[in-house]
Amino acid sequence: MTRAFPVAQAVKLSLILGVTTGSCLLGSNFKVHAESGTGAHRQPQITSVKLAQNSSAISRFQTFAEADELYQKGQLQAAENLYRKVKSEFAASDRRRTAIYEVDKLPGDGQVYWRNANEGLQQNLDSKIFLPLQLLLSNYPEFIKGHLLLAEACQNKPEACKNSAKDGQPKNALEVLGRAVELYPDEPELLKAKINALEKEQKFLEASIAARQFATIYVDYPEAPEFEQLAEKNLQRHHSKLNDDLRFQGIFSAVVGGVKAFSTKDWQAGVSGFETVSMLLQGESAFGKEVADKLVKQYQQEGKLLEDPQVLNYVRGIGGRLEPLMGRKFDYEYYVIQDSSINAFALPGGKVFVNTGAILAANSEAELAGLLSHELAHAVLSHGFQRVAQGKFISSLSNVIPMPDMLQEMVGKEHSRENERQADILGTRVLTKAGYAADGLRNLMATLNAKSGGKSETSWQSTHPAPAERVTYLENLIQSNNYNRYAFEGVKKHKEIQDLIQGVTPSIATTNPGSQPDEKPPKANLNPGSKPTRGVVAIASGQTRDNVEIRIDGGKVESNRNFTINFIVENRSDRPFAFVPLYAEVVTESGKKLKTRFSSAQAQVPAKGTIKGEVQVLGQTWNSQGSQNLTLVIKESTGGGRIFRIPF
Repeated sequence: MTRAFPVAQAVKLSLILGVTTGSCLLGSNFKVHAESGTGAHRQPQITSVKLAQNSSAISRFQTFAEADELYQKGQLQAAENLYRKVKSEFAASDRRRTAIYEVDKLPGDGQVYWRNANEGLQQNLDSKIFLPLQLLLSNYPEFIKGHLLLAEACQNKPEACKNSAKDGQPKNALEVLGRAVELYPDEPELLKAKINALEKEQKFLEASIAARQFATIYVDYPEAPEFEQLAEKNLQRHHSKLNDDLRFQGIFSAVVGGVKAFSTKDWQAGVSGFETVSMLLQGESAFGKEVADKLVKQYQQEGKLLEDPQVLNYVRGIGGRLEPLMGRKFDYEYYVIQDSSINAFALPGGKVFVNTGAILAANSEAELAGLLSHELAHAVLSHGFQRVAQGKFISSLSNVIPMPDMLQEMVGKEHSRENERQADILGTRVLTKAGYAADGLRNLMATLNAKSGGKSETSWQSTHPAPAERVTYLENLIQSNNYNRYAFEGVKKHKEIQDLIQGVTPSIATTNPGSQPDEKPPKANLNPGSKPTRGVVAIASGQTRDNVEIRIDGGKVESNRNFTINFIVENRSDRPFAFVPLYAEVVTESGKKLKTRFSSAQAQVPAKGTIKGEVQVLGQTWNSQGSQNLTLVIKESTGGGRIFRIPF
């Protein structure tokens, strides 16, 4: 039986889940604010510098918009040429070299290092094992067998491994393999070794996600089914271990609470702790949903929950492209909060809250997708859930064994900074695989860096790495793995959504995106009245299944009883995808089939190809509130018979 969970406790837990774990984009002591559609009137200050900046911004926007259009048409090289015109190069960084396994492909000094290390193993001489291997990998990180041998040596001789490592070098087997997999995420042998090391340390969730990521992202590799099985096995082991730990914590919390109640005569002392553990035992999804529901209720009461369907469909559509690549199946949900601070956070089970300030600060759909992929990564890596479980135990323990507050803070913050790095890396990989520009998250971090005054170092008090630090390691990640920076940005649609949030007339903003009026217009009513809509409408949604994505991207209202929606089919798999327009449908919430007329350039999408189409809905009035409460249903006619349902 589920206990009632008060709003105050939900808020407290959300702070633990969001701020303490680093699930927020920024630390709790650092908030910056985006330009909003409301605010004090400003004095006119039109200068030549401002005019030049506006002109530059307009030109940049138009170039991105043109490049996006070319990219969506499949003219990738032409799109890249335009993207390069407005994107500056990163600082020089070593690009990833092609992986090698054969010793004879190493240069002479590399072969000597390898031979000496093997001789050291035979002679059991630590200095002759670790030093040659460290030199080998420093000079030739592409030699996969070197990473595997060093990891094995570190497992067998952990103290020698730690003592021989210099500053910046991995100090244990898991760090060795983690760094190797970061460099070569598509090498199955490295990942198998890493999963094995994680299993030995009983880090079953990390092992499961690592396996699932490979199986999802490298679906065409012959090893993909094997990694899918590893993912399921370790996920079950994680759930079993977690439940055992939580049951122990529940008993421990009850005992500690009873001791405290007896000594203080406060008989309510142990109740909240026991209730929290009981909730944790329900699992991540149930726990996250209960906290999210209470937060949503609070935001609604405060008038902060934005419910405009066009904005929500836009955010959900982006999330829908990312979710299948995250490695875990959750009931993902997205909420938009009317708050000018550039922030977002994730709750367990894939409940993501994003501020309007973050949407306004992002310069493109790719940047917002980078933020969402970062938050989704926190959810799938169980950062918040694990933190609450651990925090509940430490809280109970401190009732009987005093623990200095500073020590708890330092432990929590160090853990949080590592969580942030993990979410940044996983988020960027997923962003790239979803077809967005790989530097989306990096570019948003650059914006935060500028707003924070360019802070370049992370102090021990910080819960998050400094934005400048994050920009640097994300640039290195993108360059070393040859991730594509010149993929889809999505500036036009993003600007329309920003204009909607700010209450700016879309036609003016799209024509002159860099303009800065002397007085900001009043905030628009995001729930307009019943005046009939005419012309182009902004609406977005999508669904991805097995590397095939179908998404809705805007439409047009022709009359009171007819409208057309645009859809895009993107086939990222290595085999063709086809559907029969005759059998495609638009249905109501009750399942009633509406009269439609489908048209597309073609009904078969080649491997790695994209097509655009339209569906005209006849005899149906466009709902000016935005969401139509309808679903586009497209059935695959090629092998697999998948059914795509895209609500809009």
